[in-house]
Amino acid sequence: MGLERIKKVLLKDKTGAREDVGAVLKSDAYDLLDNYFEVEPHSLSASVEVDEFGYYEVKITARAYRVRGIGRGG
Repeated sequence: MGLERIKKVLLKDKTGAREDVGAVLKSDAYDLLDNYFEVEPHSLSASVEVDEFGYYEVKITARAYRVRGIGRGG
């Protein structure tokens, strides 16, 4: 478990990613999803990780309780 944590810290440091990237991504994802769904704001989560090959893994999850009417004024 400790080795996995060190690996994540090193990968994060490698990207030079700032801590607020997740917050900005979360805000933008909410704005986008809110066009199509009625999203529970506190259910939204977003994360960005770098795998061992240097690829970014972007994960966004949200809960919505209704689909907005597309082309019918929402």
